[in-house]
Amino acid sequence: MRNLFLVCVGLMCSPLANAQTCNQAITATAPTSRYTLFTNGTALDKQTGLIWMRCAEGQTWDGKTCQGVADTLGWQVALQYAESVVFAGKSDWRLPNIKELKSLRELRCYPAINLTVFPNTADSLDSLFWSSSPYAYVGGGPLAWVVGFNNSDLHGEFLIGDGGGLVRLVRGGQ
Repeated sequence: MRNLFLVCVGLMCSPLANAQTCNQAITATAPTSRYTLFTNGTALDKQTGLIWMRCAEGQTWDGKTCQGVADTLGWQVALQYAESVVFAGKSDWRLPNIKELKSLRELRCYPAINLTVFPNTADSLDSLFWSSSPYAYVGGGPLAWVVGFNNSDLHGEFLIGDGGGLVRLVRGGQ
């Protein structure tokens, strides 16, 4: 499910999908200038040295943007899946840890990610991206940290059951 914003002129309103609102009075936390964008669907974060897939898993890079719908995976499946991915001629892709995933947040915008670098990133309330970082929780089942770019909050999400999260893979670092 996508958040839709309505553009209204008088009494006539129409939905504007994928709209992003940014507060220009706040300094950008993840400006486009921080990244080197490659035609193969990857982006180098010059600040962290990490190379990111520009599309979430399940989407495809068409040379300009991410097409399709991102896959929802369980945490264990996402961890295992990452080990098998070959993309842009590289096979060392992995699930990012929570600090790496948080580094993508563009805190002056909603959704809270740079949509020039990471186009068509899911921004609905149930679109949470998995990290590889487990979450210590007393009294419950296993959890892992996730980031929801819909509001830049961090959430703990159950690893078991029918729920799942989205996956954006990274290489380098650690």
